[in-house]
Amino acid sequence: MNITITRKQSTPSGTPGELVATNPTGETFSCNTLELPWQDNTPGVSCIIDDSYRATIWHSDHLDCDVLRLEDKHGRQNCLIHCGNFAGDVSQGMETQVHGCTLVGSRYGSLVNDDGASQLAILESRVTLAKLITFVGGREVTVDYQWAEGCEPAVCNA
Repeated sequence: MNITITRKQSTPSGTPGELVATNPTGETFSCNTLELPWQDNTPGVSCIIDDSYRATIWHSDHLDCDVLRLEDKHGRQNCLIHCGNFAGDVSQGMETQVHGCTLVGSRYGSLVNDDGASQLAILESRVTLAKLITFVGGREVTVDYQWAEGCEPAVCNA
């Protein structure tokens, strides 16, 4: 099973992207993603570096659901693909529910964060995650993170 996550331009509200999963028979599943802004792969405040990661289904007691857990790599640990709404830069007053993980959902919208401000959010996340986990089943998974053309951090943040 191969999953490709293609990220778009990173902003203080987060880094949106698209996930496409392809199973061995060629069937696909796709959804939207949201990650922290790119901050040079700094643990806890940045999305992870683009690369290939092995992943397994793992039960999160904290989230009370199954998630995809990525292998520890590039100095990063406990990175998951899970449900949630916000992935903003807290140093710029945004809310986040991730510390290097990837959120999935069916679409983007705006939600009011804990400070009462409107912020970019990913929506229908828990339902989308459940569909992804069902699609993956018990298969071995490789997750490839990449930047959309022209959206690499050196280009977007220049």
